[in-house]
Amino acid sequence: MQRSFSIPADLEKKIEAALKKHFTLSLQDSKKLATAIKQLSDFFIENPDGQTPWSQPWAQIAYLAYFLPLNHARTQAVAREATTLGFLTGLDHVIDFGCGFGTASLALEEYFKHFTLVERAKDICSRYSFLPTDKVQWVNKLEKITEPGKTLTVFSYSLTELCELPPWAKKSEALMILEPSTQSDGRELMTLRQKLIDDGFKIWAPCPHQGKCPLLTLSKTDWCHDRIHFAMPPWFEAIEHHLPMKNQTLTMSYLLARRSLVPTPSPQKARTVGDRLKEKGKDRQMVCRGEEREFLAWLHKSGVDQEIPRGVLIDIPEDAPKISNEIRLRRIHGYGSND
Repeated sequence: MQRSFSIPADLEKKIEAALKKHFTLSLQDSKKLATAIKQLSDFFIENPDGQTPWSQPWAQIAYLAYFLPLNHARTQAVAREATTLGFLTGLDHVIDFGCGFGTASLALEEYFKHFTLVERAKDICSRYSFLPTDKVQWVNKLEKITEPGKTLTVFSYSLTELCELPPWAKKSEALMILEPSTQSDGRELMTLRQKLIDDGFKIWAPCPHQGKCPLLTLSKTDWCHDRIHFAMPPWFEAIEHHLPMKNQTLTMSYLLARRSLVPTPSPQKARTVGDRLKEKGKDRQMVCRGEEREFLAWLHKSGVDQEIPRGVLIDIPEDAPKISNEIRLRRIHGYGSND
């Protein structure tokens, strides 16, 4: 089962209209768009902790045609997981911190009616907001939350500019945090996870437990990140033809946490946090269900040949044998090709 996300047709039309209105460009101008995208990408590489240069036209073009669609797909994936788990229950307001063009909020629009978009460059970024104006309030800073018990605060690729969460954000009922899937950002997010637990939050995803993170405590190199498939339209493929970056799949590290509402996962639930590793005589795939570093394992002689997507929740039978750190299974229901 492949988790695939694309650019909605209505969003594509809005991006096209914005490019035409502000820059006399089209999504078909692949080479010109790619030049701007490469310039912004190089900026991020050279300034990993720097603020996005929103005042530069090339940065606005790059974000519209490239980073907005990609980050929209990532947020869609996290939002789908949130709704599947019941994470959004009782929430009616989103605070989107460091929102840029409001990309994360745009992916959450179908679930919420009220959005507060916090962005220092709001005078520029608000020009490119595709959210209905009656749903949105733009501010350049925030010091308190009016109804914390009903608020979801979103940090989408904005924590890299902060040393820690703002005090007001910690009063939110719910947090949705998305960060780059790099080793450094991933491990920093795993460290933040424990701080949130210590502060009274309950983790809903990706972790199916509230214990210490085994990727952090039992490894100096591992980090947690998810992967989804990106079904790109022809115009996006044409842009990528001029770029060194390829996006058949998208990755991200993320956390979903709430204060008062507690998740109730099955004790047999586990999440795949690694890709399939082909080894001599067997295949292995890392999973997370507690404080141990564990792997699913399938022996080749058993005839099992299955692909389980990274980042999905699975059920592990209670009677599954465990040898060392390996959980030996014939098949996970709903995946693979062998019973």
